[in-house]
Amino acid sequence: LTRLLSPKDFYEGHVLDAIHLEKSGLLTLPALDLGSGMGVPGLLHALIYRPKGESTWISCDSEQKKADFSRRMIELFALEGASAASLRGEEVLATQSVESVVARAVGSVTKIYGWFRTRSTWNTLILLKGPKWEEEWREFQSSPHQGRLVIDKTYEYLSGEEQRQLKIVRLRRK
Repeated sequence: LTRLLSPKDFYEGHVLDAIHLEKSGLLTLPALDLGSGMGVPGLLHALIYRPKGESTWISCDSEQKKADFSRRMIELFALEGASAASLRGEEVLATQSVESVVARAVGSVTKIYGWFRTRSTWNTLILLKGPKWEEEWREFQSSPHQGRLVIDKTYEYLSGEEQRQLKIVRLRRK
């Protein structure tokens, strides 16, 4: 489920993202973790911070095996308010309302907005991005969807020995 196999790589590549998502103050729950794979950042955040509520995280992955893994983790670690769906994000948003949609390594902002633009059950998109974020944002700004999302806040942090510059961006619907 992950290419990061050593404990150090797992910590730097996954755990730090969940920690910085919390530290950023940009996250509002309940949240949809889009393309959650093995549960990063959503279920990892739920495991570390144990948020309370009827609905905290919806771990969403269209691949059945990944969603089944998330379900097992939710049960094994008794993650209150967390659930898993083996559906596409837009299918989840057709029936559920969330405060935030969180995406990491799923696709560009243009692609993600294209999937969700017709769903009315979300208003905030939080993206965990690397050094190509500015280029990706310029692409969105020149797309037919320009102006439909605005950058609300950003949070930057360094990760790993290479001190990779990473960014968490909160976008709001206009």
